[in-house]
Amino acid sequence: MEQKESNIAQCYILYDGNESDKCEFTTRKLRIVYRGKESEFPVETLVSMTVHQKKLLIPIIVSGILTPLISAGFFMGLFHPIPALFFIIGGVFAFYFGWMGEKVFTVNLTQAYRDFPVKIVSANLKAFMDFVNQYIKNEPLEKRVLYLEAKDLKDPVQVNNIISEKNIERNVLSFWDLQARYADEELDPSIRFIMIDPMKIGSEVKYETTQNDQKLVPVIKGKIQPAAISGILDHKGLSKLFD
Repeated sequence: MEQKESNIAQCYILYDGNESDKCEFTTRKLRIVYRGKESEFPVETLVSMTVHQKKLLIPIIVSGILTPLISAGFFMGLFHPIPALFFIIGGVFAFYFGWMGEKVFTVNLTQAYRDFPVKIVSANLKAFMDFVNQYIKNEPLEKRVLYLEAKDLKDPVQVNNIISEKNIERNVLSFWDLQARYADEELDPSIRFIMIDPMKIGSEVKYETTQNDQKLVPVIKGKIQPAAISGILDHKGLSKLFD
């Protein structure tokens, strides 16, 4: 039976609630709505998501051709000085603008790529890209799952009770968040971490900003499907993973 498509993660490109500019990652595809136009990329074609400065060729080429010609005509007395100076200065600025380029986030595919210009790359967009890259690069399971903290887990029934709650938001940890926490503090030996595969959760994962340090953390909203549970990590397992 074919797996039902479900939304895993979502990010607004410019600001929250702007449906004309957003990214969605599902179990089957990456969907990007950019300036109201929708593009879809099947998961199996994705290579990575990256950010870079893209040079603008048209301003560079046009200014590179016209500015030297106008400058030569200016020194030869073929053009009126004032308009010629304006054109020369404008050409220099156009070349600079084109050379500096614009910031874009890129969807790299197996045989192509797509650029999406943005003024800024928000922390939410960066977290979304990191999240997607973890899964399309086939990282080890420990790095791909999310970790839900629980205490005094003794049997599977308790795990089922925790994940079956519907109207609840759960703050979870990424692999690197868990690694940092393990390095920074002495964890209670009774604490367990439920390992959750985001591709099988059945609910959406959002990144929200903490009030204390303004750090982005993944949040699972809603019920977690039992198939998403890939294991439970105890204190001994943490030591083996990070020591």
